[in-house]
Amino acid sequence: MRKNVLLIIVLIISTNYIISQENKLSPSELIINSTIRIECTGDTIINNQKTTFTSTGTGFFFEFLIDNIKIPVIVTNYHVIKNTTNGILNFTEQENGLPKYGSILTYTLNDFQNRWIKHPNVDLAILPIAGIIDDFKKQKNKDILYVPYDETLLPNAKLLNEITAIEKVLMIGYPKGFWDKVNNLPVVRKGLTATPLYINYSGKKEFLLDIPIFAGSSGSPIVLFNHGSYSTKLGEINIGSRIALLGMRIKG
Repeated sequence: MRKNVLLIIVLIISTNYIISQENKLSPSELIINSTIRIECTGDTIINNQKTTFTSTGTGFFFEFLIDNIKIPVIVTNYHVIKNTTNGILNFTEQENGLPKYGSILTYTLNDFQNRWIKHPNVDLAILPIAGIIDDFKKQKNKDILYVPYDETLLPNAKLLNEITAIEKVLMIGYPKGFWDKVNNLPVVRKGLTATPLYINYSGKKEFLLDIPIFAGSSGSPIVLFNHGSYSTKLGEINIGSRIALLGMRIKG
């Protein structure tokens, strides 16, 4: 299989309505449990004939706080769910606040595209999942694991002042549909920022990455993850770990 190394454009995420969630996982475990594999079927027209297609994509968990109410959602690219009729979401069961690897809870939704809230200007959509969480709890007495990103992990002024022009980053998702189908875990890819995060690329709230990418990675979160130590823009070495949700893949 040939590796394709592409420059991709990433949308810088910003919001004021996100709350943190306590958990018992290490930072690296948080990252690998922050995504969900999205399987879709739908209809399209090829050579004037109606044809059914299947596809996979990546979503990640986010939690908004609006009027003191937590609203958990899945975030992905709109094109992942565009023209889809049915969708399958693969959750991991939670037990005592920890993932129960090997126990996958599958949830099927019809009228899939219309259940998502589309962003008016960019290739972005969210799916509220509070009802899904309640369904598992009430109907199957199961708790699903969802590890949402929160406001504390978004780029703030301090991070943007410290971050260097070239940073190592991670992209978490399901390239070509690859995943650990027994433990419901994604694939982690590593790359570099190709343009500075703190400078809007071509006047937009975007930046470029140089990272291996394949179909199925759409919707993948882009994460800064420094474990043990990291260097600042001025060359200072800080002891400790650093994690930040920088954005998500929107083009490739």
